[in-house]
Amino acid sequence: MKVQMRRYRLKEGTREAFQRVFLETIVPLRQATGFQILGAYWLSERDFLWFVAHEDFEQAEAAYYQHPERQKVDPRQFLEALETQFVERLL
Repeated sequence: MKVQMRRYRLKEGTREAFQRVFLETIVPLRQATGFQILGAYWLSERDFLWFVAHEDFEQAEAAYYQHPERQKVDPRQFLEALETQFVERLL
């Protein structure tokens, strides 16, 4: 299982709108394309961290971004900064 950490710094005042898109669109679409959401956390009013996993991450990622419903939303409109990194499980 390949696990990716995704850390976002949101633009001022976008938390509620981002959270709505995340919960109503991003999470269901990730799950529909076979991803597991391992956790999602608010670190502060504007800092958000979540972990997503898949056995064939690259293929699933391509399917996710090509999905017609994903084409309708762009969560980057809420983001000031984005960091992604694959992580290795210790425990």
